[in-house]
Amino acid sequence: MKLRIVPLGTSAGRPTLVRGASALAAASEGGWVLCDCGEGAQLSALRAGLSLSRLDAVLITHLHGDHFNGLPGLLGTLGLEGRERPLVVAGPEGIAALLKSLERAGALGVGDMEVRVVEQRGPGGEVRLEGSPFLIESRPLAHRVPTYGYRVALPDRPGTLDVAAADAIGVPRGPLLADLKAGRAVTLPDGRVVGPEGLVGPKRRGASMAYVLDTVPCPAAVELGRGVDALVHESTYEQGRADLARARGHSTGLEAARIAAEAEAAALVLTHFSPSVDAEIVAEEARAAHANVIAAKDLGEILSEAPSSA
Repeated sequence: MKLRIVPLGTSAGRPTLVRGASALAAASEGGWVLCDCGEGAQLSALRAGLSLSRLDAVLITHLHGDHFNGLPGLLGTLGLEGRERPLVVAGPEGIAALLKSLERAGALGVGDMEVRVVEQRGPGGEVRLEGSPFLIESRPLAHRVPTYGYRVALPDRPGTLDVAAADAIGVPRGPLLADLKAGRAVTLPDGRVVGPEGLVGPKRRGASMAYVLDTVPCPAAVELGRGVDALVHESTYEQGRADLARARGHSTGLEAARIAAEAEAAALVLTHFSPSVDAEIVAEEARAAHANVIAAKDLGEILSEAPSSA
């Protein structure tokens, strides 16, 4: 199963004419999750062809406005559309009280939709989504305010079934083959019990990505990005302003590349560019530490798929 990564806003601090405020979609068959919800995120999602009715969760890294200000409008839109299916909103401690305050002021208008707020505390952990294929974990990052990064993955897939070998030992076509492929032993019509060993290959790892905004380089960023197909990491400044980046709680593109290399991430997607930088220059600097670097562009879709041999 493939994971589409769609940057919806790639600017830092404020939107520009070509880059919106922070937002990114991770989408698969039937659903998607929104990472951060800066101003204009829902409009960018519509332009990307993402159905708001299929949104499973919103993952907010922190409560700075360029990562959060689009959320009240998005929730209001879902309410106006009559959505009843619950929506999970994950974010740092304080997000529940903030949304409750907006609700009391009449600024949300979610109607009959249940908003399930999951506040992230301490070391973070699993963010559970009922009825969704996405597996989500959070870890605390190192920014000026409480901030969490997220890992979004799809489930592992069953290994490849050797149909010819199954035929050779007399497994009939049909449901028994499906059970074998799912890793279950089956009983043949003649009474023999056949297990999947030797007939089904190893599980194939599900596609995965990590979303790491905003932060200075930290161990949690490496942990989130360990072995992912795509690490989406902030790169607010070029390396010549590394001191400024650290003072403001941010990273350079080269620092992000070092994180990606240590984590052995297959690809590095740079985002959260200061309006004062040239994103391609930042990406070129990053390629000194990681070979596969992409400078994200708003609505520039990136496809993430785990290797079939994994």
